[in-house]
Formats: sequence, structure tokens, C-alpha cells
Amino acid sequence: MEILSPRQNSILQGVIETHIETSQPVGSRSIAGRYAISFSSATIRHEMGALEEMGYLTHPHTSSGRLPTDHGYRYYLDHTSFEDHFGEPLDRLEEELVPADGENKLEEFLDHISLLLSSLSKEIGLTLMPFEEAPASEKPGHLKLSLQGLSYMLEKPEFQDIRKIRNLLGAFEEKVALMEWVLMRADPQQVSVSVGREHSNGALEDCAIVTARYAAGKNRQGVIAILGPKRMAYRRIIPLVSRMAVAVGDILEPRESET
Repeated sequence: MEILSPRQNSILQGVIETHIETSQPVGSRSIAGRYAISFSSATIRHEMGALEEMGYLTHPHTSSGRLPTDHGYRYYLDHTSFEDHFGEPLDRLEEELVPADGENKLEEFLDHISLLLSSLSKEIGLTLMPFEEAPASEKPGHLKLSLQGLSYMLEKPEFQDIRKIRNLLGAFEEKVALMEWVLMRADPQQVSVSVGREHSNGALEDCAIVTARYAAGKNRQGVIAILGPKRMAYRRIIPLVSRMAVAVGDILEPRESET
């Protein structure tokens, strides 16, 4: 992956964030008008062409604008700060969390977390029940996955193609495979993001997933995640997943350690 100049980085970020908002190919005039970039439209066009040659942007045949590629998203994710961009105060978020007692209550609690993630992000919220910290000791078939907010995904322009919808629904129906996939995406130490073809799953190649693990006491942990299109609002969603993982761990870890 080639290192971009500050100007190229600013333009790539502008293309991606404009596409996230509009879902449309992005032209140089859009970048010049929406961002305080002190470059002419001709300079922006030139740099967008260079970014396309490097594989960070692509050029749809039916449009003069450009779209980010998976490599473009990856560079953006690796070179952008996503701290402190989540608008909801943490204490307000924690007011939505209800402590859990017992296995059934735990399932209800984690279903609520999935629903809360979905409603705050307008994407799919996922929660994987706690498991032993060494995932190899757990069989995915024994784990439980909560998935909420599928209707949000089906409303996105990216998923109006019936073939894509069929493939997406098929992936969600294969619960064991989906749980294995979520576990593979979740880094034990930090929030992680997987985009497009990085998934190695054709049914989900138009998607991105943001994952984090939460502590659940007695060497146990679980996973929370938000799944959406590649153009999801990362500036909100990455901090949301990070905060939620900490908040869920703060509730579950002491309670699970006592049982």
C-alpha cells in the first residue's frame, strides 16, 4: 500500500466521507465545495486520477465521479483518527443498559445490546454470548448470536439488487458460519474493522463490520459488532462500538465473576 501525500490523503478522505453521506460517485467539484481544501478543481481531478491509478479509487463507467475501493477504505481506516466523534454522552448510553441476572436474563440483556447498537447506528447490531477466552475451546454451535436491525440493511441503496439480498440473507441464516466469521473478525485487544473482500466471504463483500470484545468475568469474553455497507459512518460507529464494549464489560465482568 503506497503512502499518500497529505494532499492526496485529504482528497481520499473527502471522497470517502462524501460517498458515505450521499451513496453517489464523487466528483472534484463536490470535494472542493464541501471541504476546506485549498486546491483547484483541476488539481483535485489530477490527484483523484492518481489515487485511481494507485488502486484507492475506482471510476464507474456511467459517471464522471469516483468511488472508494476496498484499498481506499483500508487506507482511510488506518490513517484516520476516530476518537471522540460519537455524539451521545457515555452516561446517556449507559442509562440504556440494564444489569442482567441469570442465563435467561443475560440473553435478554445481550438482545437489548444488539437492538441498542442497531438503533444508534441505523445498521445491523450483533452480540455474541460470552465464551472462554481461547475460542478454540468453544464450538461455535454452542454459542449464541443476537442479530437486530436487518431492515436497516435492506433499505440501503447497495442492497436493492435481489441477488445481493438473497446472498446476504443466506449468510445470516447460516448461524454457525456467521458466528465463526464474527469471531475471526474480532481482535482480542482493540476495535477492528473488516471491509469488503477482506472478509473472504462473497455474500458479505459489499459490507463492513466493526467488532470489539467485551469482558464477562472468569476468563470469559464476548463480541459486539455493527454490520453495514462499506460506506457506513465510521466516525460515529467505531467510537460507539468501543464505548459499548467497555460499558457491557463494566456491567457483566463483576456480576459474572460473582456467579
